[in-house]
Amino acid sequence: MRVAMFSRFPADADQPKGGVESATVGIARGLGTRADVDLHIVTLEKGRNDDAVEDCGFATVHRLAGGRLPMIVDVFNGPGRRKVDRYIRGLNPDVVHFQETYGFGGPVKGVPTVFTVHGFDSLNLVTERQYLWYLRAPLWRLAEKKGISSHRHLVSIAPYVTEQLRELGLSAEIVSIPNAISREFFSVPDATVPGRVLFAGWINPRKNLATAISAVSRLVQLGKDVTLHAAGDFVDRDYTEKVRRLIAESGLGERVKLLGRVSQERLRQELAEAAVFLLPSLQENAPMAIAEAMAAGVPVVTSNVCGMPTMVDEGRTGFLVEPRNIGQVAERVEAVIGDPGRRQQMSAEARRHALETWHPDAVVEQTLALYRRIAGEARTGAAVTPVARQERA
Repeated sequence: MRVAMFSRFPADADQPKGGVESATVGIARGLGTRADVDLHIVTLEKGRNDDAVEDCGFATVHRLAGGRLPMIVDVFNGPGRRKVDRYIRGLNPDVVHFQETYGFGGPVKGVPTVFTVHGFDSLNLVTERQYLWYLRAPLWRLAEKKGISSHRHLVSIAPYVTEQLRELGLSAEIVSIPNAISREFFSVPDATVPGRVLFAGWINPRKNLATAISAVSRLVQLGKDVTLHAAGDFVDRDYTEKVRRLIAESGLGERVKLLGRVSQERLRQELAEAAVFLLPSLQENAPMAIAEAMAAGVPVVTSNVCGMPTMVDEGRTGFLVEPRNIGQVAERVEAVIGDPGRRQQMSAEARRHALETWHPDAVVEQTLALYRRIAGEARTGAAVTPVARQERA
């Protein structure tokens, strides 16, 4: 089966930037192990002068030179989207799989198409409150409804995403398939550094690193030997300065390390040493970082909002907290790192859950089953029945 997958894709598969790139690498690596799949990844990149074709080892990557139009305009039959469609049809795929925003432009005409919805920029903008967010958020909400509703087959990565899709009043089939985690995360060794807390995510208000720092500060004040490593791009200059001031004012210069963006190899090293993974985000769908931590056997403390409660089993694989309640966050972190027996049990449960949910072998089987079905429907002219339009577990 020839599959054309459109997504952002890193120049180095070990250096994905953000959740969509990480998710694309995870599923692409899994599909790339299959002898019955010929995988072609198509990207559209601003700043590139010429198209290029590369072999990344598990897929053929087609990097197309993008134009200058804003994405929110270009996705709806702009020159970039028209170029993508022409190029994909030239690959003559059996199935097209959109992994990101250009999927708003609808299916590729004449080719069975599926669109994985990873999240909603309209919700992220409201949480992050960056430049003109109050104007951009409603525009993105309109774009999301228009774009997503144009598809017949949708993949939801988490129950929270499914809830948001249902609020749009769609008639499309919604199939639940979680993101795949690169298999290397399932073999991370245990080299735990006592008291080590790991945060991984953008350094911006939505990811809420400041609460993690404040919780560590409170534990230090209580005499606990705690350190925090924070991995993630400095995408918000003002918030980064706020974080640096908080570290200095709390006297945590020797206990908090801002690592910046790290490779997946470095992230696995950090997970090997982490006693607990902490992500007190204000808004998330299904963070790859949580799934990767659990695959590595690291208990998780995360927020009790949006999609995070469906990933963490309270008291078994980690704890859920109010993301702005510094005292509660500190208490739950201490409940993990201060009780080695509990931490060991949580570690085993987290790894077990990750194997069942996010291992690439399981995700690839579900994905290929969907590909084969919609390709078969296209060949026979079969229509999706009203029953099939309901969510498939």
